[in-house]
Amino acid sequence: MPKYDVAVVGAGLGGLAAAAVLSGKKKRIIVIERGGSLSGAVGAYERDGYSFCSSPALSYGFERGGAFYKLSANLGIAHNVSVQSPCYQVALPDHRITIFADQGETLEELRREFPKEINALIKFYRDLHSLSERSVKSRFWEYVTKRRSAAGFIRGYGFSRELTTFFDIQSLYFFQRPVAELSLVYLIKLVDTPPLYLDGGFKKLADQLYRTILQQGGEILYDQADAGFASRGGHIVGIKTKQEVIEADTILLNLSERYDSPTIFMGLRNTVIPVGMCPEVLYLPDYRSARDFYTLSLGTQDDVTSAPMGMRALSMSFRAGQTVANDKQALIERLNRLIPFLNDYIVFSDEHRTGDEGIGVPEGVTFKPLQSGEGTSLLYRGSERSIYLLKNAQTAPLQVMSEVNRFVKKVS
Repeated sequence: MPKYDVAVVGAGLGGLAAAAVLSGKKKRIIVIERGGSLSGAVGAYERDGYSFCSSPALSYGFERGGAFYKLSANLGIAHNVSVQSPCYQVALPDHRITIFADQGETLEELRREFPKEINALIKFYRDLHSLSERSVKSRFWEYVTKRRSAAGFIRGYGFSRELTTFFDIQSLYFFQRPVAELSLVYLIKLVDTPPLYLDGGFKKLADQLYRTILQQGGEILYDQADAGFASRGGHIVGIKTKQEVIEADTILLNLSERYDSPTIFMGLRNTVIPVGMCPEVLYLPDYRSARDFYTLSLGTQDDVTSAPMGMRALSMSFRAGQTVANDKQALIERLNRLIPFLNDYIVFSDEHRTGDEGIGVPEGVTFKPLQSGEGTSLLYRGSERSIYLLKNAQTAPLQVMSEVNRFVKKVS
């Protein structure tokens, strides 16, 4: 049987990134994907001239020292990223705030929506900017911002529940944690630095990783939904594919939850889109369920690569564990407050759920999270020493890439 250093089961963004980096370190790598292409693994979908992706186009991590910056440096690939302004919008039940690259413009939005709290907000933004400048100039302050919790800092400004929710939604979207659970350095990043827009989205990055794996001598097998695990002496030693048994020193399972919350892809007539709506919107319908927010990605007007002329492509994603009903029409109905008369202008709506049917974790193997000190881990170590699990969280690319860097260090 052929022998590999690492076998990656599942070609999600994390699996592809791990395979690309390790193949560049002269490891013999194979990626085993249950589907017939990369599209499903990275949340891409096409229909009738419309193009969608459930992964966000905005992210941190491309800045110097960030997780994606390190990836590009390791692989010698370039990310075409830019600052978009306006960056995105936060839509609360009774407030609409547009986030701009220029902090002054964002504060004007907040002045309109939270006039009674604007003085505290101005001081909050100025204090964080001052801390950011100190951390650049002083190793002491750099250490403080990394170690100090944001909870005590933000509590001192006495923000209302609505305003705290405004920051929480952004924190959950970019860092998968409420703002009170961030370290101060991440709060500074969230408030003082605009996220970057990745041209082509994470589907384009997945294509770059795919080419890099092959160029560096790695291999990729598709259509392996029935793959299983090979054992010897009561221990798992490899993967049973349709063609043969593949032995590997280390196995990385890059699998999705069964099932992640759904993404709904909609083709819309352009005339229904409200004036001023940004391409990226974080929408919370109800303060009582502050974690149950939607993320909307809207194709830009007249972009014929994402939708036919006069039409728009809208992706609507939900977080795992949300309490909202899982009926597609009920979920769409909740958007009517944000996009009035939406149902009258929908050309089609398709529901997509990730889930790796046919490839699961090995029977009898248990997994424990490898805690990182940065919130909930997506990387798990199996009860058998050579097996790891990296959850394929399509809505959390920055966290996935941070976990890839941890995994690579462990097996290099």
